[in-house]
Amino acid sequence: MTVRVIITDPAELLATLDRLDAVAAPRGWRVRRPADAAGVQARARDARAAMRLPAPVVVDLETDPDAAAADDPIDAAALLARTPVRGAIPDGARRLHGA
Repeated sequence: MTVRVIITDPAELLATLDRLDAVAAPRGWRVRRPADAAGVQARARDARAAMRLPAPVVVDLETDPDAAAADDPIDAAALLARTPVRGAIPDGARRLHGA
């Protein structure tokens, strides 16, 4: 099972993904990172430097098969309500960004 999380500032993508992973890990979840996360972040920083607004990035939060307690259903809204992560918001079923 996966749920989607919107990263609102991709110029800080790697730091936001690290914080989100740290919050999700105790629940037995992990972030499925984009294959080119460093490249996405670099392009977003270039866009910001050129006075353009970089598009938000959507990542999936998934059950970590290596985690000891991966029996909780994934709920990004509840997770981020308890422990906010700057730059990350749950997408829910809205599918606001991406496919």
